Amino acid sequence: MINRVEGRVRFHSLAWGVWSLFLITGLAIVDDYGVSMDTGIQRDITINTLNYVLHDDPGRWHKAADHLYGVAFEAPLLLLTERVLGLEDPRHVHLARHVLTHLFFLIGGFCCYLLARRLSGDRLVALLVMLLFLLSPRLYAHSFFNSKDAVFASAFVMALLFASRAFDKDSVGAYRWCGAAAGLLVNLRIMGVVLFAVVLAFRLWAWFRAEEPAARRRAAATAGVFALWGIIVFFISLPYLWGDPIGRLAEMSAALSDHPHLAGNLFQGEMFSSAALPWDYVLRWFAISQPPVTLLLGLLGMGALGLAARGAFRRGAGAGPGAAWGAAELRFGVLLATCFALPLVAFALLRPNAYHGWRHFYFLHGPFCLLATFALMGLRQLSARGLQRRWLGGVACALAAAGLCVVVVQMARLHPYQYLYFNFFVDRKTPERLRARYTMDYHLMAVRQNYEYLLKRTSAAAINLEKKHLYPDLNLGAMILPAADRRRFTHDPSRDPDFYLVNPGAWWKLLPGDPFPFVLHRIKVYNNTIATVSTPDLSRVDPVVADEYRTLHRATMAGEPVARGGGFDVHLHGGQLAWVKEACEPGALRREFLLKLYPVEARFSRHPLRDRDYVEFEAYGVRLDGKCLGAARLPDFALTRARLGQPGKWEVEVPL
Repeated sequence: MINRVEGRVRFHSLAWGVWSLFLITGLAIVDDYGVSMDTGIQRDITINTLNYVLHDDPGRWHKAADHLYGVAFEAPLLLLTERVLGLEDPRHVHLARHVLTHLFFLIGGFCCYLLARRLSGDRLVALLVMLLFLLSPRLYAHSFFNSKDAVFASAFVMALLFASRAFDKDSVGAYRWCGAAAGLLVNLRIMGVVLFAVVLAFRLWAWFRAEEPAARRRAAATAGVFALWGIIVFFISLPYLWGDPIGRLAEMSAALSDHPHLAGNLFQGEMFSSAALPWDYVLRWFAISQPPVTLLLGLLGMGALGLAARGAFRRGAGAGPGAAWGAAELRFGVLLATCFALPLVAFALLRPNAYHGWRHFYFLHGPFCLLATFALMGLRQLSARGLQRRWLGGVACALAAAGLCVVVVQMARLHPYQYLYFNFFVDRKTPERLRARYTMDYHLMAVRQNYEYLLKRTSAAAINLEKKHLYPDLNLGAMILPAADRRRFTHDPSRDPDFYLVNPGAWWKLLPGDPFPFVLHRIKVYNNTIATVSTPDLSRVDPVVADEYRTLHRATMAGEPVARGGGFDVHLHGGQLAWVKEACEPGALRREFLLKLYPVEARFSRHPLRDRDYVEFEAYGVRLDGKCLGAARLPDFALTRARLGQPGKWEVEVPL
């Protein structure tokens, strides 16, 4: 008995030790991540909500979408960082936000451990499930800078823990807490209604199947308490409903079914509107951006659960269909499978507005990892069935551990860009292929590294950038830099910027490639460019490159163009390149030349070069003698048109 107790203590210590290692690692690398462009929006919504609560000022909701988002996490986060701790410098505020958001994610991971231990009674299985949850590369990176989707994914697991406790105790008090957790979950994301509806359905099913009056009364009471507390907590935590609950709830429901914000989604080489996505959009993103070991164990767990449910159904056939749900573990497994499958089915049928990969569905990760518990339980049982099979279960568990080690290595190599992880189901080797097929750095995280590159490259006291790259405007990449470094970045509209910060991997880039002339620095992930630093100034680039451009400029000035129109001339140089010269403003080369050369006929239409490796065609531009010089490597059919003097669609006006 003493040995068993000591073993349990040691394993508890191991679980806490692993969790603590994640915490220490997170604190060590928290300053490597940038600031999401959603952070400012979330802060504004939170301030508007607090002003309404504290000052009765409903007019502060000046945007239609503002009141759609609850602040159950954002309000405590803002109050703690800016009021309680009194942080004022943007760097300190955002570092504190990153630490607290990541801590919330780690707590969600430990809740996975507790849930898996409840299901399996095996601490090794529980530890592996916790590792599956925490070692999701995309979710791990988002847990630092994404206080919406990553927080909701962790909160979903926490709410599942309350549901598991309510299932076990089957008491009014337990379902009261479960309802409160579900209400807060719906506040964080409307998709929290999935858990609310599933738990309520389970209670109603228990009421329907109950044969004794006392059991029916208990099922009815727990269902009523759960629903009532969920609604109350949701109402209290969403101040926008206070003035006109019925009318504003109807307004929110209408807005959620037709969300006002539309975005472009680059998916498998095609550009889709966020309101017109393929039915399997989320499922495919899930399949290509989860570690293989997670996919394998989750699918095996779903299979094992299905077999167990079928066996239980057959054994309990004489007592009716409901007898199969007598085992608490099986019943909770069905809840997990429903919470995972129902949102996917709903998306396939309803096609709601979604964007930026599957980040709106990160909450599926928790139930999927917990379903892996059933696969790991089967492997552990297999290893315990005598010496003949013990080696098979041991090998399987060792392979699972090896798969997790591979994930750790891949995350270390990608750092701090784990949010761009892809598994081997997609081509990660061909240069620039991923960013031609999938949305990548949509949160503009790599901009921070661009700022740091400029700070090291130049000793100038003032670095002139475009206005949109400066704090406190939309691009927040510099906000987490020290104050002295932030002050070095300025904007002088009377002269061209010294540098351009470009994110060709961002979701709104209709064309890959660098729209500005000389690339000084590239950030690459899987050999795909996600961010660059460019300059229009010849004096800043390599002298050999500058001489080449001067030579090309003289050649184009002396030669006759093969096509002319739209304010620019098209030349051929060596039969491979087309050149354009015109007087232009900064950015005009991309707008007037590149997009006319490779037109996109509609904002979300398929790209005309979608079947070609068009990412190799890059545009350049620089001012020489008052002219703007550009170049692009053309595909064969465009070269043929150019030689024949038939520019084709080059002069089509493109909506920007």
